[in-house]
This record gives sequence, C-alpha cells and structure tokens, in this order.
Amino acid sequence: MIKGVKHWNSRSKYYSQVNNSTEAILRKVGVKKWLETCGSTAAVNCLAAMGHDVAVFCPGQYRPQPEDVLTNYFNDPRNYRKLKDIRRNLDPDKYPGNRVPQYYPLAVHEVFNVEAEFKFLKDFESVAELICEGFAVQLCLVSPGHYIAAVAYDEDTEEIIFNDPWPERFSDNNGFNRRMTRAEYEENTKPFVIIYRGES
Repeated sequence: MIKGVKHWNSRSKYYSQVNNSTEAILRKVGVKKWLETCGSTAAVNCLAAMGHDVAVFCPGQYRPQPEDVLTNYFNDPRNYRKLKDIRRNLDPDKYPGNRVPQYYPLAVHEVFNVEAEFKFLKDFESVAELICEGFAVQLCLVSPGHYIAAVAYDEDTEEIIFNDPWPERFSDNNGFNRRMTRAEYEENTKPFVIIYRGES
C-alpha cells in the first residue's frame, strides 16, 4: 500500500527547477553550476503535493513561478538579519540562502504561510513514518548535493517516492514520482530533514 500526501501522484503539482528566471539569469551570465534552485523547488513540490496554494500574484497578468519567489526570499538583503539570527556562523551576504536547510521554515512561513520544521534526522523508519502520517519531507542528497521532495511511501516495497526538481539528471528526463530504496536513502542522504505541515 502507498501512503502519502494528498496529491502525491498528481503530475500537475510537480515543479521543475530548470525553467525559472533565476536559473535563466545564471545561465545567461555564464555561471557553470547554474542549477541553484533545487531547494526552493523541492520545497514548492512538497507544498503543492500537500495541497497548499503556491500561486503568486502580481497586479498585472504576469504570474511569477513560486520557486523563483522563494529563492528571492533567501537572497533578499532585507531578510539577512532574520537569516543571520537562525545561523550565526553564516553570512547571508556571502552565502546563497537557498542552500541553508535551517532557513526553510522561516522562508516558507513568510512566503506561503505554511508551517515547517528543520530537524536533524537520518533514521529511515522515522522518515517513512512522517510521510505515512501525511507530512511532506524535504531531503538533501549527498551526491549530487541536491534537494528532493519525499511525498509518499510504498509499504510493500519499502521505498520512498519523491519528486526530483532536476529531471534532466535521469536518463528518461522524468523527476516525477521517482523511488528510493532504504539502501539508497541510508547511503546518499544527509542527516537532516525539513518537515512540511498539512493544509492550513
């Protein structure tokens, strides 16, 4: 049996990190490692799969992409004081905030009004239990250093089902509803999670 968040199997709730304006700017100026918004996009994938409204509205016709707006929050100098209070050992003026997992609960709350929690956690069973209880869980891979959105758990195969914001890293160019075994999880995830709460 598969247990997961409300829209874990809805492709319309899946976001990719390769098509937003932040990434377009980095590509245009020739940054070699331009794939910078995996964390923001994984967070948006968690929220959207849970059923949160991530739409961003402007007074005109343009609709900004939500992962772009979240990335901007992390790197807006007006937010540096708040971010510095969370991680005093980092200078937000010199380090991309979207890479810092401890910043996500504040950012997601201020941008999307959703509660989240950063937690040091590595235990596979605990992560599976959180997912089965209806929480989306943002994980970070060791190699490549990359964020993903865990949205369901297959109890029969003992696999985490996740949405990967970087589809091009797979041979079939599909980041939606990928699977991770216990061995893959234990070998290739960092020892922390970001836990997203249910619909408000």
